[in-house]
Amino acid sequence: MIRKYRDTDRDVLKQITVETFKPVSIDASIEKMFGHPGGTNWDQRKVRHIDADCDANPDGIFVYEEEGKVIGYITTRLDEFAKTGWIPNMAVAEGHQGKGIGSQLLDKAFEYFRENGMELVRIETLAQNEVGAHLYRKFGFKEIAQQIYYCMRL
Repeated sequence: MIRKYRDTDRDVLKQITVETFKPVSIDASIEKMFGHPGGTNWDQRKVRHIDADCDANPDGIFVYEEEGKVIGYITTRLDEFAKTGWIPNMAVAEGHQGKGIGSQLLDKAFEYFRENGMELVRIETLAQNEVGAHLYRKFGFKEIAQQIYYCMRL
């Protein structure tokens, strides 16, 4: 069942994020090459994105719950000026992937965007996220551009 986010969900969203994002996180990639910037771990840096999503648009966060347990989520933002909905983060807990939960969460986000007058939907992923890229293409997302991330020690 998909429901609206509650602030009590924040910690489990962070837990699912840490569990699922390591192979596809820019923060984890930076850490592999450069170690721990600022003495932080990749997961500490990544979960700050979840805090930012929860603070920015809690009404646009949806969670997938099964038997009272949150096992997936999607976060959204609205750009009223450009009429573009943005999906900053989406994840489904390990052991529950490949069952259509991500697809249901995307559908819910699209519904939310339509209700709020959005005309486009935007999502980004890294090239190493093959599962995400496959899902997004399946839904009809078109690749617009590729961005290369650079990093160097100071």
